[in-house]
Amino acid sequence: MMMDDARLFAALAQCFGPVDQSEWERTTSDDEWQALIARLRMLLQQPDAFGAVEAPLLRAHRAVPLQEFLSSREVDALFAPPSFAEKQSFAARHFTGGLPESALPIESLYVEWTNDPKRSPFARQKGLYSADTALYMRDLIADLGLELPESLAAYPDHLSLELDMVSVLLEAGRTDDARQLFLERSAWLTAYRLKLVALGEEALFYLALIDVLLGVRAQLEADEGCELESA
Repeated sequence: MMMDDARLFAALAQCFGPVDQSEWERTTSDDEWQALIARLRMLLQQPDAFGAVEAPLLRAHRAVPLQEFLSSREVDALFAPPSFAEKQSFAARHFTGGLPESALPIESLYVEWTNDPKRSPFARQKGLYSADTALYMRDLIADLGLELPESLAAYPDHLSLELDMVSVLLEAGRTDDARQLFLERSAWLTAYRLKLVALGEEALFYLALIDVLLGVRAQLEADEGCELESA
């Protein structure tokens, strides 16, 4: 079963955001999850496949083992997604603000609040909600004619929304825009992964997903560099 990238990013969005039990169980069913992993592996191997339904025929390579991007423990965790109850339990402890072990996947918390010193005395500070990135995502979502879900209305730059917007753009056939959005909105994940590392074994599944996303980002950046050199 082939999974396209719109479905892939929609499924990845569910991993970090609220989702109902039936949808999560459908996403993590054996066939669907294996298709998701296969598609992630393809993007790690062939960045020019981003947004394409099929892999480019002229780029046939050996299958890239996930161990080239993930630790063996991360690979094991990736192949064993949490149950709905396990996901809910992890989210209650770590995807909620104000707790000692909070690891909220919200871009604003890991980037400069703004680089405009005229906007606020908080310019160039980190760890604050509603940074410039949040304003950007809020406007993008509105421009696409969509509404923020109530549960995430205060966090428009939540990772689940950023991934979902990549999915929406891909579904609309705006592959270049989706690719650019993913590159722009995934740079902060290098800082976020440190939060997950600090949580230890229980965060391995989410850490594996972040490391795969960073791997895809690195491949896309390298592919863009090659295109610029050949232009």
